[in-house]
Amino acid sequence: MGEQDKWIVKCPKCGRVNRSCAHVSRQDVEKIVELLKAGVEVYESEEELEHFEDHGRERPGDRGRLSAVIQPRFSLEDVVMSPKTRDAIEDALVEIRNKGLIFQRWGMKKVIKKVKGLSLLFAGPPGTGKTMTAEAIAKVLGKPIMIVNYAQLENMWVGETEKNIEAVFQQASERDAVLFFDEADAVFHRRGMTIAPWTNRDVNVLLNHLENFPGVAILATNLARVMDRALDRRIDIAVEFEMPEAELRKQIWQKLVPPEAPLGKDIDFDVLARKFALSGGSILNAVRKAMRYALKRGKRHRITMEDFVKAAE
Repeated sequence: MGEQDKWIVKCPKCGRVNRSCAHVSRQDVEKIVELLKAGVEVYESEEELEHFEDHGRERPGDRGRLSAVIQPRFSLEDVVMSPKTRDAIEDALVEIRNKGLIFQRWGMKKVIKKVKGLSLLFAGPPGTGKTMTAEAIAKVLGKPIMIVNYAQLENMWVGETEKNIEAVFQQASERDAVLFFDEADAVFHRRGMTIAPWTNRDVNVLLNHLENFPGVAILATNLARVMDRALDRRIDIAVEFEMPEAELRKQIWQKLVPPEAPLGKDIDFDVLARKFALSGGSILNAVRKAMRYALKRGKRHRITMEDFVKAAE
């Protein structure tokens, strides 16, 4: 194998292996190394590829590829959320803005023996505004947001994941960025749910960095129940993003349909909101689909209620 002998191979079933095992042959390893050297990249979906192309990409092998640092696009006014969710977000912003007062003048530093950052957990179904809200918080604070590429964080080579974790937190500190773990259940899963011992160690490292991170860290998950229980004491504020009720859905429809869009006179957002129990993300997709339906009839045609209903179904 030559230079390939230096590679450390980790099988998801056997753990660290010497060149090959019952599940990974030596030929498999040789082919993988060949493809990696050729710069081959694999994405789970078209959306994942587009996401990282939109946010810029580093050279293959760079730890910069672990995350994307962007300037936030959304403000809190752009996000439609329930009063309960908005109150929790306001609580977080109050603490962030008054960190010096709380830890210095009010003595909290003497209690926990350090100046701690703030960690938030956003839990809720897909499309309920978790990512938009994370960007909005970064915008309020005047900071960039670092979105962690969780697929790259967990490396197939033993020991590399720990280095990746350290690099992510270090980069966030250096750039004074809000650190955002999207779909955090992929990296903050419960220990003991896997037979791989190094995975538990990686979670320990991740939790330790989270506890000592001086900035703002936000974790978003669709599956809060699979999160590691040790994460509970590292989280300062847990925010629940529920599926919107009809009134909120109406507001989302009104916000996501641009005022410039040529609408038919029969459009009734009340009906759409009551009839279709959709998340904000799904409503956005329906709006774009309705526009496409109208365009198929010709550029001079208006978007009709039938277009919206068909798109939402």
